Amino acid sequence: MAVSEVTKYLVFLTLNVVVAFCGAILLAFGAILQVDEHKGVKSFAQLSIGGFGIGIGVLGLCLATWGIWALFKRKPSILTYYAVTIIVLFIVQIVLGAIALGSVSGSKRDDDEIEKAVQRLFRRQDDIAVKRINHIQKTFRCCGVNGPNYWKQMFNKPIPISCCPELRERCDNPYEKGCARVYAAAIEKNVGVIGGVAIGFSPVLLVSAILAWYIRLEIKKMQYT
Repeated sequence: MAVSEVTKYLVFLTLNVVVAFCGAILLAFGAILQVDEHKGVKSFAQLSIGGFGIGIGVLGLCLATWGIWALFKRKPSILTYYAVTIIVLFIVQIVLGAIALGSVSGSKRDDDEIEKAVQRLFRRQDDIAVKRINHIQKTFRCCGVNGPNYWKQMFNKPIPISCCPELRERCDNPYEKGCARVYAAAIEKNVGVIGGVAIGFSPVLLVSAILAWYIRLEIKKMQYT
């Protein structure tokens, strides 16, 4: 086997490792976004960017495994299907990145919508709402919609223990930041990471598809000689 051929195989393996890494990042941040939205408020009614990220991440991990397996099997047909599927993933990942980054670029409007959703959630006093409010306050280290005074002004209630880092019965040292802004910023950050990774790693998919097709042609050539 020529040195150049070994190099091509090593590059292809490396690219698939990078694809797997990209998939793992999308999967992780998609899951974080899903959990935060599920336990908090829905920030994107039309499309779950977290769910989209999870799906693309899982597909990326599967394709990376498939690519490595196809390389060792050295079957042109498998590499053909792999290359075509990678191109499809490339297109879908570009779409995901564009949607995510578009959401972030329109962050002022989205932040207003999220803040209004947080306000609606905090006004509710049912058990589900209370659990979500406590989750937001503990997870994002915030208190009330716009600060700890919110609880006294709106409900004339003592500050919940989820507003304090010590989680004691009496909350004397609550978080000063309001949850509306903090929660919106956290959602925006996770969406931005998903969009950045989707766009940033998409050229790797394209190069993987091209190299897979090239290796496929070389294997076919060797089979006929």
